[in-house]
Amino acid sequence: MKTSGPVILIGFKGSGKSLIGRALAKKLNMEYSDTDAVIEGLHDIFEGQKLTCREIHKKYGAEYFRKLETEAIKEALSSAYSVVSFGGGALATMEAGGLDASGALFVHLAVDKEELYRRIMKDGVPAIFDADNPRGSFDKLYAERAPGYERYAKITAQNTNRTPDEVVNSIITFMDKIPSAPRPRLTGAGHE
Repeated sequence: MKTSGPVILIGFKGSGKSLIGRALAKKLNMEYSDTDAVIEGLHDIFEGQKLTCREIHKKYGAEYFRKLETEAIKEALSSAYSVVSFGGGALATMEAGGLDASGALFVHLAVDKEELYRRIMKDGVPAIFDADNPRGSFDKLYAERAPGYERYAKITAQNTNRTPDEVVNSIITFMDKIPSAPRPRLTGAGHE
C-alpha cells in the first residue's frame, strides 16, 4: 500500500461518511473531498443544473449517475494524501469499472442497521429505494453492499451512538497501528 494514497471512507448511505470525513481530514491536516459533491459538480458542468445526487439519480437514471460516479472515483483514487468520502454504492461502481484502488486505505463506518434505516428515511425515500417498499429495498441493498465494505476495509469504526470526535480518534488509533497508513502533515515552526 502506498503511504501517500487516499484514506477513503466507505459505508452505507447515512453512515456519516461526509461528517466524519471532514473531521478526520481536519485532524490529519489533509485535503478532503466527497464523491457525491464531485458528481453534483460534474452534472452541473455537463447539464448546467445544480442538483443533488438524489435528484440526479431520480431524473437521469442509474446509468448516467454511475458514469458520473466513475469519474468521481477516478479523481478520488488519484488524490494523494487526502481523505475522501465515497458514496454508498461507489465500491460496486469501482469494481465494475475495474478501477485500481491498491494505494488507498479504506475505512468502513459501521452503523447499527436499524439506526441506519432511520437516518436514511428522515429525508424521505431515496431514489435508489422502491417507493412502495422502502424497507425491502433497504434490506436488499444492505445485504448486497455489506460484504464489499467488509472486504475492502482495513479499518472498521463504529458510528452508532458515538460523537464525531470519538469516531475520528478511533480511526486515528487504528491508523497508527498500520505502518503504511498516511500520517498527519505537520505545519508551523520547524515543519514544512
